[in-house]
Amino acid sequence: WDGEYYRQNTEDVNRYLYQYGAGCLSDQVLGQVLAHVNHLGYILPGEHVKSAVASVYKYNFKHSFSEFQCTQRVYALNDETGLVLCTWPKSEEPHLPFIYSDEVWAGVGYQVAAHLIYEGYREEGLEIVRGVRSRYDGYRRNPYCEVECGNHYVRSMASYMLLTALSGFSCDMSENRISFAPRYSEEDFRAFFCTGKAWGVLRQTMGADGVRRQWVEILEGEELKLELEEGKTDE
Repeated sequence: WDGEYYRQNTEDVNRYLYQYGAGCLSDQVLGQVLAHVNHLGYILPGEHVKSAVASVYKYNFKHSFSEFQCTQRVYALNDETGLVLCTWPKSEEPHLPFIYSDEVWAGVGYQVAAHLIYEGYREEGLEIVRGVRSRYDGYRRNPYCEVECGNHYVRSMASYMLLTALSGFSCDMSENRISFAPRYSEEDFRAFFCTGKAWGVLRQTMGADGVRRQWVEILEGEELKLELEEGKTDE
């Protein structure tokens, strides 16, 4: 921990091909967002995590690639926006940085976007998502094939975390209990949900009376119990 983000401690950053040293790595706290998805809480100090993922957005998200030089595979160019895998804002780039550092992977973009949303940086997360989808808008590239190491690369399945992050969905199948707390469009929210036992639609509205109303529509599967947050005015 360097006071802003997590870095790699290594005696010689140029000794091996895959080192990054003092660089800001986009998936440096990947394990933490997986912990959030599984409702395990913080496995690292919360203040560090929030700062680290904010630093990834600050240093690695590019608003334009018109002057960005990438000698690797080019997945973003010209006026497009996207998240590069690593930058060196506090030191010189190693002579042999890890070979994918300048690339823009949709899957890592989705992962970081979801994590930003979990940490309260919703607009920053959505900006990364808009960057991905604008690159694959059906005109510039195939909207159904987000390319990384090959066509239809599986890392883009990280986009499913956006659903859980924005809906605040949680489930405990040992007790057939689910809950959700939207982080987007709280006044009129609607989203898909799926568990191992059922799937359907979540809905929330917030009336002028300040009462939050939640519904779960099960389209197929077993009956589930909706758990409301304590301390909230609900129906």
